[in-house]
Amino acid sequence: MLTPKKFAGIYKAIDLIRKAAIVVLFAFIVGSMALEIAGRIGRLISEDFEPFWGSLEWTDEILRYVNIWVVFLGAGLAVKHCEHLHVSFLAEKLFGDNRRELVRQIRLAIVILFLAVIAVAGIAKTVRAAGSQAQMVPISIGWFYLAIPVGCLLMAMDYLLILLCGKHPFVDHSPEGESA
Repeated sequence: MLTPKKFAGIYKAIDLIRKAAIVVLFAFIVGSMALEIAGRIGRLISEDFEPFWGSLEWTDEILRYVNIWVVFLGAGLAVKHCEHLHVSFLAEKLFGDNRRELVRQIRLAIVILFLAVIAVAGIAKTVRAAGSQAQMVPISIGWFYLAIPVGCLLMAMDYLLILLCGKHPFVDHSPEGESA
């Protein structure tokens, strides 16, 4: 089995950035939604405070885009911990136990190829959307589309590690917990 010791430091840094980004973005989602809810309650209580409790028009659009980042980054963590849904029943019935590993490797290779195709298409979409602006805030839509190739490449990296090493090398597979 491959032991990617030289890659460990880089991978751990990428993983730490991914986890921190998920926490920060999710906290932004929760905080922004709380402000919007407080604003709506304030408007219901008194219309005299309309300037203070004015609606946050940007929340709906921006939170939708930020949620896409959280989903794509979180999907990579699900891959890392082998928590993505996969159906192995048909492969086990057709090929039995003797070819299970071969079928698993073919499945992983197909998934990696699919993620690479989506990443390339996502990069093209990001480049095309770079000149467009979000409707409610002056931010390029390209930043939000960038979640697709970044998330797909991170998932492909984790699937590739699983394919090459048999299991994810930076996850402690013992019952006690995770090492990375």
